[in-house]
Amino acid sequence: MAIPVYVVTGFLDAGKTTFLNDMFRRPDWRDCKIAVFRFESGEIALETSVVSCTDVMFSKRELDAGPERVTKRMREVLNSGDFDEIWIEWNGVTPFAKLEEMLLSHALRDLCAMGKVIHVADAAKVETLLGRVGGALPEQIANCDFAVIRGAYTSRGLEKFRKLLSSLNPGVRVFGAAAGDDICRSLFRRKHSPWISFLAPLALAVALYLFAAPVLESAAIPVNRIVNVFLGIILQAIPFLLIGVMLSSAIRIFVSKSAIESRFPKSIGAGMLVAILAGFCLPVCDCASIPIFRSLVKKGVPLPAAVTFMTATPVINPVVILSTYYAFSGDMRVVISRVCFGLISAVLIGVAFALRPPKGEVLSGGTVDRLMCGCGFYEGAESVTTLRGKFDLLFRHAQAEFFDVGKYLVIGVFVSAVFQALGAGTFAAARSGAGLAFSVVLMMLMGFVLSLCSSSDAVIARSFANRFPMGALMGFMVFGPMMDIKNVLMLSSCFSKPFVIRLAVSAFVICFAVVFLFSDWGGVSLW
Repeated sequence: MAIPVYVVTGFLDAGKTTFLNDMFRRPDWRDCKIAVFRFESGEIALETSVVSCTDVMFSKRELDAGPERVTKRMREVLNSGDFDEIWIEWNGVTPFAKLEEMLLSHALRDLCAMGKVIHVADAAKVETLLGRVGGALPEQIANCDFAVIRGAYTSRGLEKFRKLLSSLNPGVRVFGAAAGDDICRSLFRRKHSPWISFLAPLALAVALYLFAAPVLESAAIPVNRIVNVFLGIILQAIPFLLIGVMLSSAIRIFVSKSAIESRFPKSIGAGMLVAILAGFCLPVCDCASIPIFRSLVKKGVPLPAAVTFMTATPVINPVVILSTYYAFSGDMRVVISRVCFGLISAVLIGVAFALRPPKGEVLSGGTVDRLMCGCGFYEGAESVTTLRGKFDLLFRHAQAEFFDVGKYLVIGVFVSAVFQALGAGTFAAARSGAGLAFSVVLMMLMGFVLSLCSSSDAVIARSFANRFPMGALMGFMVFGPMMDIKNVLMLSSCFSKPFVIRLAVSAFVICFAVVFLFSDWGGVSLW
């Protein structure tokens, strides 16, 4: 049986060894036989007088020299005794992904299994350190199950750090160092699988349907029709969502940001051309495109070219083209129109920033550079070098991304099903003038709120075809992938608010103008 592994992370001198000593003094560990692997040497010694403990120290030099030797030594230690638990005090300046790669290596994967990750932070230093010590610290925070803040003695102080750490790890629980009982309960509480979080609401929905459907049907609400439409749309959309997250995850794991950055010219015109070509070749999600956009700006790529890349990529990539072709039954007019409208809008947004560059610094000057991969896979993932390790990260990233964007897909499909079952065809007749303008704006706002993945949004758009004109559907499929709630939140985390507001407003105005003018050029509808 695999031995559970508990990992303690934190920056240098955060108090990781002190935390271990506090835990091992508790009666919970009195009868346990523990192997402790420490990857940095602090001023505090590990106390082993109470607990049966084998303490093994590895230097940073050994870790950098080659993880194979380290994992081999760890295996020898584990085979030498019948251990109940493994505790790892991880190095504060080393990416967490490197530890994951070690635990998945041939030497250890059959001996141990990841349990909980605890991040220890010093209240007096954590806010200052974030954003100034590289990507290892935020990556460690993002991968922790809960955090322990040393030096925060009031509930108000803990709430402050909870908000700070939640920007990197949404919903993370934060405890004070004295909350030993609460820490132990969180430590040994079973992790919930993403499948449980996904299937539990589904089971609740089925139960509600069985009990409420007869009542709602008697009230002339076509519940069965809504359910049938919902299932029909969701079954068409899920395959494209899976394809999209798999390809996006593959690019995120196997193609480094530096490889993309190095191919962007420093001139505006050439940079915008490369941005368009990259959009056609890279089927990436927001999880990858926005961090790459941030990185391009930091590397000195002209802002108009970087903006063009960010807005074009989610609209014109191969998966989007394929899903649009399928959703609209092979109608190439729709496919070509979406690609052309997306290209024109992205280029015009870039040109707008070229003609009137933003005043001041567009990157936020806060202490925390919080824009990382929303799935918890940070720059440190590039430190994984083995093929097996990269494939493991690929599937974990795809799983996390699927469940992250899947909830938006379910909400979007439900809204579409209700529209089809209850909505009137009022907007479908509005193919020109004020009626078309209003319907385009309405669908663009819907695309912003629903925050769908662009790999599957065409299926949702097609389901609105009987309720809205094609021009409105184009607004949904062009503006939604460029700018939605998820995108604004990610951008706001490390770009200045004036820049984010201008980018969102520019994208909305330009997408509306392009879709409205070209959909009804000279009063003659293109569809």
